[in-house]
Amino acid sequence: MAGKYKVYLVMGVIERDGYTLYCTVLFFDSQGRYLGKHRKVMPTALERVIWGFGDGSTIPVFETPIGKIGAAICWENKMPLLRMAMYAKGIEIYCAPTADSRDVWQASMTHIALEGGCFVLSANQFCQRKDYPPPPEYLFLGTEEDLPPDSVVCAGGSVIISPSGTVLAGPNYEGEALISADLDLGEIARAKFDFDVVGHYSRPEVLSLVVRDHPTRPVTFTSESEKGEGTQK
Repeated sequence: MAGKYKVYLVMGVIERDGYTLYCTVLFFDSQGRYLGKHRKVMPTALERVIWGFGDGSTIPVFETPIGKIGAAICWENKMPLLRMAMYAKGIEIYCAPTADSRDVWQASMTHIALEGGCFVLSANQFCQRKDYPPPPEYLFLGTEEDLPPDSVVCAGGSVIISPSGTVLAGPNYEGEALISADLDLGEIARAKFDFDVVGHYSRPEVLSLVVRDHPTRPVTFTSESEKGEGTQK
């Protein structure tokens, strides 16, 4: 689809690796080529019963002709150190897929745009009760009776915000929709002139961050490291 329509595509999936599931974002370029992925580093609440934890090796920011693109998933956007890692990689188009349709989510997205000096694109699902299997196969917690088929169970709220905090499109709560906006990357330079959290507005001698960006594995074989050393020789 990305190659057919010549677009950069950022999409959420449930990824299976062995016998572990991950909440993951995939990135594709406008030629339809797979660029890489981000695994959610901290599944939210009961998600931890289902999903594994991503590590520092999948916090990418991809340099593309349309800007530097990265993503954080739902409530991990509230993790200041994760955001700092992405700012340090120069993110310009910050994608924030979510399932949070509350008004306070909009405040978080505006804050990230201002804090990071980046464009924030937050996509959220709009769905109704009829989009899910019927009871008793599928039940919604906190509801004592069956919801009517047209009941809204997630109201959306997709939004695009500029580095100055201006809402360029959305938030949309009216139903399924496409939102779009023209992004002027010059706004990033103007925003960072005022506030660059990993540049002139940082104090690394007082506050700093170390990111362990290598894959974490439960088992490491010494023969693999010995092979690597042999290759280097």
